[in-house]
Amino acid sequence: METKQCTVCGQEKPQSAFTKRAGKSGRRGTCRSCMRRRKRDTITAILPRHSDSAVVVETAASITIQAAAEVAAVGQAAASEPRGVEGAASESPPARTRKRKHRRRRGRYNKSARLRKQQETQQTAEVIKLPVRPPDRVIKQIQGSFTFATSVLNDRGRGHIRLRGYRETGKRWSTVIPTEMAVRMVEEGAAGIINSGMIHKLYTKTDFRLLILQRDDYICRYCGKFGDTIDHVMPKSKGGLSSPANCVCACSECNLKKADKLDFVNNDDF
Repeated sequence: METKQCTVCGQEKPQSAFTKRAGKSGRRGTCRSCMRRRKRDTITAILPRHSDSAVVVETAASITIQAAAEVAAVGQAAASEPRGVEGAASESPPARTRKRKHRRRRGRYNKSARLRKQQETQQTAEVIKLPVRPPDRVIKQIQGSFTFATSVLNDRGRGHIRLRGYRETGKRWSTVIPTEMAVRMVEEGAAGIINSGMIHKLYTKTDFRLLILQRDDYICRYCGKFGDTIDHVMPKSKGGLSSPANCVCACSECNLKKADKLDFVNNDDF
């Protein structure tokens, strides 16, 4: 076992009897017992003797009794002053009142909350106005040398045609679609032919939506009310395309009711 000599007591002690140095692997020169003894001697030297502590306690007690007597005298003088004087009433400290816990009646609170909510709903319904048709915007097709004769298309036995288009940001995208779908897109006015193996969409998504709404004058095809959504007559789940021939204007209620039905008829009385 490795030992080390304490610099205070001079005894040989094991390494575990010494504290480690901060950030170093070596040990300190003073052992733990000598460090505790030194700390105990320092505290004893700082504390006052027994006789001095008794004097301090007695002095503190006398000062406390004297302060209490002065406070009581001030209180009696304030109580003896007349209440009619505004200055005296303002200078006297306010009486402490005990806070009471207000219990909330749940049934009454809920009833008033329901009534208030009903009133707010009625006011909101009165404020709501009929929707206003937004102004028209000129929708232009994407410029290009397009042809619309479907006989030009030739997939060369691959079974698919490449479709191109532009995003609203101006970036170009492309994908591959079946030849039959490409032919239908050209026939329904959604795309134009660039060459025998490629077609191009004529409108971006935003322009196509505005084109359908402005064409139908923002009137729902099923109920005749104001409409601001687009519905596919032949649902996309059943092979319908997003083309001017297959899309109509519809209100949100009729659009949700129709869903993917083919023979939807609105029987509600408007």
